[in-house]
Amino acid sequence: MRWSVVLGVVGLALLACAEPEQVQVTDRLNQMIPLIEQGLPVLGIAHPPYAARRRRGGRGQAVGEAPGTPPPEPDISEAARELVAYQLGDYELNTYSPNSVDRYREFIRAIVAAGGSARTHPFVAKIPIMHTDPTGTTQRLIDQLNDGQVVVEMQEVETVEEVNQAIAAMRFTSQGGVRPEEGFERAAAYWGMTEAEYLEKADVWPINPNGELLISVIIESHEGVANAREISAMPGVAVVTVGSGTLGGVFTSTNAEGERVRDQEGFDAAVATVLAACKEFNKSCGYPANNPAQVEALMADGWDFLIMQRRNQDSFDAVVTGRRLSGRPIPDS
Repeated sequence: MRWSVVLGVVGLALLACAEPEQVQVTDRLNQMIPLIEQGLPVLGIAHPPYAARRRRGGRGQAVGEAPGTPPPEPDISEAARELVAYQLGDYELNTYSPNSVDRYREFIRAIVAAGGSARTHPFVAKIPIMHTDPTGTTQRLIDQLNDGQVVVEMQEVETVEEVNQAIAAMRFTSQGGVRPEEGFERAAAYWGMTEAEYLEKADVWPINPNGELLISVIIESHEGVANAREISAMPGVAVVTVGSGTLGGVFTSTNAEGERVRDQEGFDAAVATVLAACKEFNKSCGYPANNPAQVEALMADGWDFLIMQRRNQDSFDAVVTGRRLSGRPIPDS
């Protein structure tokens, strides 16, 4: 997946020469925003419980186990200490579902107890698909924000209208949205501020230049690709992400021999369309990566919001590679 090899190599060479001093430290809670403003890559990694589930195939079982064997639950306190000790990632990729709300909240409390916060270890988590259940998804989004979420990932985005629905849910009524101005005590505690301060800061950036919440739209369908330019042009959208797994499935079919075959040319063209729209409107461009080589290739092509979906040595090395190529400091972790 290389659409601009020559420019990409030149860009990486320039990035490799960058001095760490270029990174400007700000007093923002959401430290992803100054990185985006400075054109630097944002590098996320799966948090420990999420990574454990992915290693075991998500809802499946480990190799050799009987079907239906549930994945082991990691020790929350230990996982929180591990997460807080890791200082190189810019965000933690999390899961949030109706069946895991209590564990999610327990994990947030454990992170705070271990010395972490939304400033040092912010969570990025998906919401359900907005256009399939607008009412239910709106409530879920508000619930997730009230638990302290900083970046909202919208799955299978296809239209401007559904993004506007999410923006309205993310904004308090006093800001012109539909989010009630109550019930956010947990979020304020995780953000490390008073409820009055949270009420002021919890708004959508860059609509509100002083806001701390971000929206990442995930494009992973034919309709989403067709509307990528209109979606990317929206002032409330900070990150435009390709859901490469789901989008790859859209371009995969079964041939006469019963084999699954991907239309690689069509897939590459779709990804290029999303990237072009993202760049045209100066958004941060998201793509999953799991090792240093993938990070290097993606950065060469212009992707700068990278998602390490595992939590292993390859992922840790990938984060270091992204920081090194962009001239960002690499503190001990």
